[in-house]
Amino acid sequence: MEPLILLDLGRFWGDLLDTTLQSAKVLETIATKNQNVTKETEILALLREDATMTTAGMAQKLSVNRRTVQRELEKLEKKNCIERKGGRRYGYWEIHE
Repeated sequence: MEPLILLDLGRFWGDLLDTTLQSAKVLETIATKNQNVTKETEILALLREDATMTTAGMAQKLSVNRRTVQRELEKLEKKNCIERKGGRRYGYWEIHE
């Protein structure tokens, strides 16, 4: 009878480990989504302060790579939250709320 108890405990710990790992994956996904929302919010706040701010300027203020800012701006444009008006040199960002 004792080997059966040990076998059941092994299954219990195995199931517990599987559940814990699945929970960790879910939490990691939620954290990643929250970080993206935060970046979007921070970029929108910067654009509200200065609609002519460059991607390099935003990257410096947010302590991220310039390419990261470009990706976030592209996402915001696809969501129709922002729109680029004018050219590269004298252009500005228009925020749609």
